[in-house]
Amino acid sequence: MKKLMSLLLTLILILSISTVSVQAQERKTITFWFWGAAPQHQEHINNVLVDWYNNSQDEYELVMEFRNTVDVDIPVALPTGTGPDIVYASGPSYMTVYATEGLVLDISNYAEQYGWKERLLPAMYDACTINGKLYSLPNAILIGGLFYNKELFAEKGWEPPTTMEEMEAIMDQAIADGMYALAAGNKGWKPCNDHFSSMIINHTISPSAFYNALMGIESFDNPEMIKGIAKSAEWYQKGYLSGNDYLNLESVECVQLIKDKRAAMLMAPSLYVQFADNVFSAEEANLFGFTPMPSYFTDEMIYDVSMPCNFGISAATPYPDECAKILDHMMTAEFLKEMTVGWPGYWTVPVKDLSSVDTSDMTGLAKMITDALKVAAPEIDKGLFALHPSTFFPPATDTAFQNIDTVWMGVVSPEAFAADVAKELNAEIEDGLITTIAQPSK
Repeated sequence: MKKLMSLLLTLILILSISTVSVQAQERKTITFWFWGAAPQHQEHINNVLVDWYNNSQDEYELVMEFRNTVDVDIPVALPTGTGPDIVYASGPSYMTVYATEGLVLDISNYAEQYGWKERLLPAMYDACTINGKLYSLPNAILIGGLFYNKELFAEKGWEPPTTMEEMEAIMDQAIADGMYALAAGNKGWKPCNDHFSSMIINHTISPSAFYNALMGIESFDNPEMIKGIAKSAEWYQKGYLSGNDYLNLESVECVQLIKDKRAAMLMAPSLYVQFADNVFSAEEANLFGFTPMPSYFTDEMIYDVSMPCNFGISAATPYPDECAKILDHMMTAEFLKEMTVGWPGYWTVPVKDLSSVDTSDMTGLAKMITDALKVAAPEIDKGLFALHPSTFFPPATDTAFQNIDTVWMGVVSPEAFAADVAKELNAEIEDGLITTIAQPSK
């Protein structure tokens, strides 16, 4: 009898395990390709996003795949129906191509269902639309500004600059003291030229200059734009952009210069906070400060805005509703906070209302950038922003714009450079590759 009972219990256990196994196997897979982030960041997004979704239900399984070649892989896979369900893109211009080819869904119905337009900052939301239809969502809003070492500023008696005259005085003093004025460099990644040039141009001339060129209101090679380009060359030639070492410095090294007190400031988008996470220890993180960059033409603070990436839904997915549910969770203040704690600087979700984000229990870089965004978001919502080329320029135009260092080095004149960019931009405007763009107020 005991043997019979033991056998029955064993059979029940086997059947139970088999049932659980079958149920697990029956989960439908939702795929999400992403770029090859650092291992600790891969682990963090798996913990925050993938585990959240997979534990929230038992019908689907979200699987993230990290690929260094994601921008090459996706346009190859989507037309064959072998791509991911959730589509990654390194900016709106990539998604515009997928949308015009019918490879991603119009997700305007989900925008209405979840209230995304009302929830997100127009500067980012509008950039993901084409002819009034939404095709993707931004993962974050990056804000440009000045990063500095608080300890160095205290030692030098410097205050975060609120006017361009104050900023230039700090840069001149830094050079006189044998330091770099600004930590800047494009070693290994030419698109870094966008970061530094757009910050200078957008704080020299009206932010509407880029907008007017993109909308075809003015040609890119107009006198105002040429003035901004010439100012960027003037800064380079004065040695403000890391003196003679611009070509020899990459992004992490630039942040290291701030830590080592060898550069006065770092003029860059908030994306650089993720590099600071690898440079400053937890105990040192509070030394890394941020302040908006002043302008030549206004006393109001203007934020150079961009997005690291954006996400759409494949036209071939059998699970669009679930993909939308995942994206909706990623568009919340809760997700912003959870991701920023472990990956500061990359997941500053462009939510208009951040009043619910309590930073009192946050520390270091995560607290610094979240507090900065809480200050910036209402100003950006009022139109006090400028357009960053890597996000808002179509592909060929941005590639041409990245050659601005040829102007800095005296190889090409500002006029000739502007004419080259204008040629590419005019062609891409004609090809319909410009996304909808929110208009700056200045």
